[in-house]
Amino acid sequence: MTTPDPVQEVYHRIGIHCGSEFFEDDSTRDDYHFMSSHVAIRNRFSEQGRGAPTDAHPSKVQKIGVRKVNHHQRLPYGSTEMRQDPDGCEILTSILSPVSEYLNTQLKQLLPVEHGVLTDYVESLPLAMESPAYPFLGFALNLCVATSAHKDRNDKAICAVVPFGEWTGGELCLYELGLVFDVKPGDIIMFPSDKVTHFNLDFIGKRGSFALQSDVRMDDWLLYRNHWDHNIVRHTYDDPASQAST
Repeated sequence: MTTPDPVQEVYHRIGIHCGSEFFEDDSTRDDYHFMSSHVAIRNRFSEQGRGAPTDAHPSKVQKIGVRKVNHHQRLPYGSTEMRQDPDGCEILTSILSPVSEYLNTQLKQLLPVEHGVLTDYVESLPLAMESPAYPFLGFALNLCVATSAHKDRNDKAICAVVPFGEWTGGELCLYELGLVFDVKPGDIIMFPSDKVTHFNLDFIGKRGSFALQSDVRMDDWLLYRNHWDHNIVRHTYDDPASQAST
C-alpha cells in the first residue's frame, strides 16, 4: 500500500530533529553502522507473581534475601529511551502520528483479526498508559539501516515497515516467501516478522525507516496480569480482562 504526503513530511521532520545522525551513507563501507532508537511499551523480562502472597500489595513484595527489586517491571513499562529521553520520544511519536493513524485505519479494514489482537494489547495497558504508535505498542526508528537476516521473535501478530528518505538499493527481502520489495518512500510493508526471515540489501543514500510492532510478552499481562491476577489489589476494581484469564 502507498500513502504519499505523510511519509515525505516524516522525512522532512526527521531531518530537522535528528540532524547529523541522518546522513548520506553507503552500507558497504568498512566501518558501516546504523542508529536505532526504540520508543515502545514492553512486557518482556517482567517479574511474574506466581506464588506471591495474595494479601500484600505487589509493591511491598520481594523474595527473601533479594535486596534489589525492580517493582516497575511487574507492569508493562516504557523502553529505555522513553525513560531517559521522554521529550525526544514525544517528538518522534508526534512525527510518526499521521502515519500510525493511517495504518490504524488500513489495518482495521484489511486485517481486522490482527488489528483486534493489537488493540487488545493497547487497551489493556495499566495506569492510563498510552501507546506511542496505536494500534501497535511502539516503534523502532532506524537511520541509515541495512539489516542482516533475522526474525523478530518478540513481535506479535504483524509488524509494519515505513521507509523514508532518498536512496538507491536497500530492497526489503522476505526469505521464506521468496519476495524482494524495491521499497520507495511512502510504501508500507506489513508482514509477520516473528515468522518470516527478513533483511535489507545494501544501499547508498539517506535511508530511514520506522518499524512498528508489539511485544508478544504482553500476552502475560493481557491474560494473567503477569500472574499477579490472584492478588487482592487485582480484585479491587472491575476489569474485563478477568474473564479472559479464567
